[in-house]
Amino acid sequence: MATENIKLIIGQQDNFTVDQGYFYTFDHDQDSLLQKTDDGNTAFSYPFDTLMSNASTDIVKSAEFDGVYFWSLQNKSDRISIKRWKIDNYICKLQQTFDYLDSDPSHTYDSQAFSIAHYHTQLSSAVISGATTLYLDDYWDDTTLMSFTTTSGDGLILHLGPNSNGEEEDVEVISTVSGGVTIASGTLQYSYDEADIVNFYTYLWVFNNYDGTSSATGALYKFDAYTGEYITKYAGGAYKDVTAATFYNVDSFASYGPVDTLIYIKGTNALFINVGAAGATLPYYGSMVMENIKSDESTVIAVYDICMDSQNIYRLQSAVDGTGTTWGHYSYLLSSLDAFVTSISLAAYPAIIAANTIATTDITAIVKDQFLQPIVGRLVYFTDDDGAGSVLPISDNTDGEGKAETVYTSGNTAREVKITAVVEQT
Repeated sequence: MATENIKLIIGQQDNFTVDQGYFYTFDHDQDSLLQKTDDGNTAFSYPFDTLMSNASTDIVKSAEFDGVYFWSLQNKSDRISIKRWKIDNYICKLQQTFDYLDSDPSHTYDSQAFSIAHYHTQLSSAVISGATTLYLDDYWDDTTLMSFTTTSGDGLILHLGPNSNGEEEDVEVISTVSGGVTIASGTLQYSYDEADIVNFYTYLWVFNNYDGTSSATGALYKFDAYTGEYITKYAGGAYKDVTAATFYNVDSFASYGPVDTLIYIKGTNALFINVGAAGATLPYYGSMVMENIKSDESTVIAVYDICMDSQNIYRLQSAVDGTGTTWGHYSYLLSSLDAFVTSISLAAYPAIIAANTIATTDITAIVKDQFLQPIVGRLVYFTDDDGAGSVLPISDNTDGEGKAETVYTSGNTAREVKITAVVEQT
């Protein structure tokens, strides 16, 4: 059985995010951003420069890290509040606050989950201070992303560094060139080496339990992450009562390649939205079984926040999957973005045959992973409980559709025959 690990306090530390093996949580009682190790110890505490009150409405319900800034979502009685923070000289300093008030005549806000669309690349060549062209490993050819303009008319902001001297800065994209982008003359203050980090963000995505002012369904709201301005919303029951979401570059769907995706938990599944292709509708491109369900196979275990690091998905829960054993704290359970077998189904065509020792039926096993994608090239073993009948061949490799096949030849007694298919995990 899984044991408690990071041990976050229920009702006080209802959020977490991850960076380089450390977990971070906003704690309103301590007025600090806590850095936690995997065993629950506090490695460091970054005090807020702007204090929260200790009221229950100031509990942070969701946290995100975009590579530079920490973001927090608070669900208050008359608003939701999204804040951007940055660790500077051992202090967690408030950079920006967006308040979305229920007094808005067009919208009522009630949210437990959000994320920030954030992107990461590197400089493909060194650059000196004063340069006007930056060459990037990735995204330079994504014209939609690089032509991002805020609601106030500003261009996309790239955060460069830190460089080898610990220096970092923001620059505004003016246009694109082959392999990179141009910035305004005289704005680059520092020099950077090849492979120095470049981070940037675009939009806030908020899962609201209202569609406008109606609570009959929910909506996914899109806001400008620089100005906080409302842009649009996508209504649907899938966006209501969502308690966990994050944003990550996922490469688990072979037909799409790596995709920067908004991920959220709904029931026992993680759903993936390609926000880069968002238009009149939102394109889903995948789903993943999360296994956050009790052994009764009907009771869903709440996930309070999620975060990702490499191929690991961390789910903040107060109960253990399967047994549903309750913890005294929030801790994480793991899922993986690496494909593994989660289901094998078996069917016979036809399902009823004569018991005459010569009648046959085709047996097909279908093997799929947690994304409902076929597992290819995996050996499946077949057995039957009919001493007079047989299955041949006794094993078969799955094809491109995850299918393995055999043939059952009937025995001489009319009975229900049990045929079993077994596939190894590796």
